[in-house]
Amino acid sequence: MAIEKAAYTVLMKEKDFEIREYGPMIVAVSRETDFQGNTGFGKLFAYISGKNDGNQKIEMTAPVLNGLDPENLTIAFVMPKEYSPGMLPQPKDPEVQLVEIPGRQVAAIRFAGNMNQEKIDEKKAELLKWLEEKKITSKGIVELARYNPPFVPGFIKHNELLIEIDIDASREI
Repeated sequence: MAIEKAAYTVLMKEKDFEIREYGPMIVAVSRETDFQGNTGFGKLFAYISGKNDGNQKIEMTAPVLNGLDPENLTIAFVMPKEYSPGMLPQPKDPEVQLVEIPGRQVAAIRFAGNMNQEKIDEKKAELLKWLEEKKITSKGIVELARYNPPFVPGFIKHNELLIEIDIDASREI
Protein backbone atom coordinates (compact mmCIF):
# COMPACT_ATOMS: atom_id res chain seq x y z
CA MET A 1 0.00 0.00 0.00
CA ALA A 2 1.44 3.34 -1.06
CA ILE A 3 1.50 6.15 1.49
CA GLU A 4 0.68 9.64 0.26
CA LYS A 5 3.68 11.98 0.34
CA ALA A 6 3.70 15.76 0.58
CA ALA A 7 3.81 17.00 -3.02
CA TYR A 8 6.51 19.31 -4.31
CA THR A 9 8.17 20.40 -7.54
CA VAL A 10 11.96 20.17 -7.86
CA LEU A 11 13.35 23.49 -9.08
CA MET A 12 17.01 22.46 -8.92
CA LYS A 13 18.88 19.25 -8.13
CA GLU A 14 22.57 18.76 -7.41
CA LYS A 15 23.79 15.47 -5.90
CA ASP A 16 21.89 15.01 -2.60
CA PHE A 17 20.62 18.62 -2.59
CA GLU A 18 17.40 20.02 -4.02
CA ILE A 19 15.53 23.30 -4.16
CA ARG A 20 11.81 22.56 -3.98
CA GLU A 21 8.50 24.34 -4.25
CA TYR A 22 5.81 23.06 -1.88
CA GLY A 23 2.18 24.09 -2.16
CA PRO A 24 0.11 24.95 0.89
CA MET A 25 -0.43 22.10 3.35
CA ILE A 26 -2.08 21.40 6.67
CA VAL A 27 -0.18 19.70 9.47
CA ALA A 28 -1.16 18.37 12.87
CA VAL A 29 1.54 19.53 15.30
CA SER A 30 2.51 18.67 18.87
CA ARG A 31 5.41 19.68 21.07
CA GLU A 32 8.12 17.06 21.40
CA THR A 33 10.80 16.27 23.97
CA ASP A 34 13.32 14.93 21.44
CA PHE A 35 13.46 14.17 17.73
CA GLN A 36 12.85 10.46 18.40
CA GLY A 37 9.11 11.10 18.83
CA ASN A 38 8.84 9.90 22.41
CA THR A 39 5.95 12.19 23.40
CA GLY A 40 4.37 13.99 20.46
CA PHE A 41 4.22 11.08 18.01
CA GLY A 42 1.70 9.20 20.15
CA LYS A 43 -0.51 12.28 20.47
CA LEU A 44 -0.53 12.79 16.70
CA PHE A 45 -1.11 9.10 16.01
CA ALA A 46 -4.07 9.14 18.41
CA TYR A 47 -5.48 12.15 16.51
CA ILE A 48 -5.35 10.43 13.11
CA SER A 49 -6.64 7.19 14.69
CA GLY A 50 -9.87 8.90 15.74
CA LYS A 51 -9.13 10.90 18.91
CA ASN A 52 -10.81 13.92 17.36
CA ASP A 53 -14.24 15.55 17.53
CA GLY A 54 -15.51 13.46 14.61
CA ASN A 55 -13.99 10.15 15.79
CA GLN A 56 -12.66 10.13 12.23
CA LYS A 57 -9.68 8.10 11.04
CA ILE A 58 -7.23 10.02 8.86
CA GLU A 59 -4.70 8.29 6.60
CA MET A 60 -1.03 8.44 7.60
CA THR A 61 1.18 10.35 5.17
CA ALA A 62 4.89 10.99 4.81
CA PRO A 63 7.05 12.61 5.84
CA VAL A 64 6.81 13.01 9.60
CA LEU A 65 8.38 16.41 10.30
CA ASN A 66 10.38 17.48 13.34
CA GLY A 67 11.00 21.19 13.83
CA LEU A 68 14.51 21.20 15.31
CA ASP A 69 14.38 24.46 17.25
CA PRO A 70 15.99 23.46 20.59
CA GLU A 71 13.68 25.92 22.42
CA ASN A 72 10.52 24.61 20.75
CA LEU A 73 10.96 21.07 19.41
CA THR A 74 7.89 19.91 17.48
CA ILE A 75 6.63 16.92 15.56
CA ALA A 76 4.09 17.19 12.74
CA PHE A 77 2.05 14.88 10.52
CA VAL A 78 1.19 16.23 7.07
CA MET A 79 -2.54 15.88 6.47
CA PRO A 80 -3.72 14.20 3.25
CA LYS A 81 -4.14 16.66 0.37
CA GLU A 82 -7.86 15.85 0.10
CA TYR A 83 -8.46 18.05 3.18
CA SER A 84 -8.82 21.78 2.89
CA PRO A 85 -8.88 24.19 5.84
CA GLY A 86 -11.96 23.63 7.97
CA MET A 87 -12.54 20.06 6.74
CA LEU A 88 -10.44 18.30 9.36
CA PRO A 89 -11.96 17.29 12.69
CA GLN A 90 -10.61 19.18 15.68
CA PRO A 91 -8.21 17.30 17.98
CA LYS A 92 -9.53 16.24 21.39
CA ASP A 93 -6.03 16.62 22.85
CA PRO A 94 -5.32 20.33 23.46
CA GLU A 95 -1.62 19.68 22.80
CA VAL A 96 -2.38 18.81 19.15
CA GLN A 97 -2.91 21.80 16.87
CA LEU A 98 -3.88 22.01 13.20
CA VAL A 99 -1.65 24.49 11.35
CA GLU A 100 -1.85 25.74 7.77
CA ILE A 101 1.56 26.12 6.13
CA PRO A 102 1.50 28.43 3.10
CA GLY A 103 3.29 27.43 -0.08
CA ARG A 104 7.03 27.81 0.28
CA GLN A 105 10.40 27.12 -1.27
CA VAL A 106 12.82 24.93 0.66
CA ALA A 107 16.31 23.56 0.31
CA ALA A 108 16.67 19.86 1.08
CA ILE A 109 19.45 17.36 1.63
CA ARG A 110 18.62 13.65 1.35
CA PHE A 111 20.38 10.93 3.34
CA ALA A 112 19.87 7.44 4.75
CA GLY A 113 20.33 6.02 8.22
CA ASN A 114 19.04 6.04 11.75
CA MET A 115 18.85 9.42 13.43
CA ASN A 116 21.13 10.85 16.06
CA GLN A 117 22.16 14.39 16.89
CA GLU A 118 25.62 13.95 15.34
CA LYS A 119 24.16 12.97 11.94
CA ILE A 120 21.64 15.83 12.06
CA ASP A 121 24.41 18.34 12.88
CA GLU A 122 26.62 16.97 10.08
CA LYS A 123 23.86 17.13 7.43
CA LYS A 124 22.70 20.56 8.61
CA ALA A 125 26.25 21.90 8.19
CA GLU A 126 26.43 20.41 4.67
CA LEU A 127 23.07 21.92 3.71
CA LEU A 128 23.92 25.39 5.04
CA LYS A 129 27.36 25.31 3.35
CA TRP A 130 25.73 24.37 0.02
CA LEU A 131 23.24 27.24 0.36
CA GLU A 132 26.08 29.65 1.14
CA GLU A 133 27.98 28.49 -1.97
CA LYS A 134 24.82 29.05 -4.06
CA LYS A 135 24.27 32.46 -2.41
CA ILE A 136 20.79 31.41 -1.29
CA THR A 137 19.48 32.78 2.00
CA SER A 138 17.76 30.44 4.42
CA LYS A 139 15.13 31.47 6.91
CA GLY A 140 13.44 29.76 9.80
CA ILE A 141 14.43 26.52 11.44
CA VAL A 142 15.73 23.28 10.04
CA GLU A 143 13.19 20.46 9.86
CA LEU A 144 13.91 16.74 9.91
CA ALA A 145 11.70 14.85 7.44
CA ARG A 146 11.40 11.09 7.89
CA TYR A 147 9.69 8.88 5.35
CA ASN A 148 9.90 5.42 6.93
CA PRO A 149 8.53 3.65 10.00
CA PRO A 150 11.02 2.93 12.81
CA PHE A 151 11.26 -0.80 11.99
CA VAL A 152 12.80 -0.16 8.54
CA PRO A 153 16.55 -0.92 8.61
CA GLY A 154 18.62 2.25 8.89
CA PHE A 155 20.61 1.77 5.71
CA ILE A 156 17.43 2.03 3.59
CA LYS A 157 15.66 4.76 5.57
CA HIS A 158 14.89 7.91 3.56
CA ASN A 159 15.52 11.08 5.58
CA GLU A 160 15.89 14.71 4.69
CA LEU A 161 16.70 18.01 6.31
CA LEU A 162 14.63 20.92 5.00
CA ILE A 163 14.94 24.66 5.48
CA GLU A 164 12.83 27.40 3.99
CA ILE A 165 14.70 29.75 1.66
CA ASP A 166 14.35 33.19 0.13
CA ILE A 167 14.76 33.25 -3.60
CA ASP A 168 14.82 36.56 -5.35
CA ALA A 169 12.09 36.32 -7.99
CA SER A 170 14.36 37.98 -10.56
CA ARG A 171 17.17 35.46 -9.96
CA GLU A 172 17.34 32.20 -11.84
CA ILE A 173 18.36 29.18 -9.78
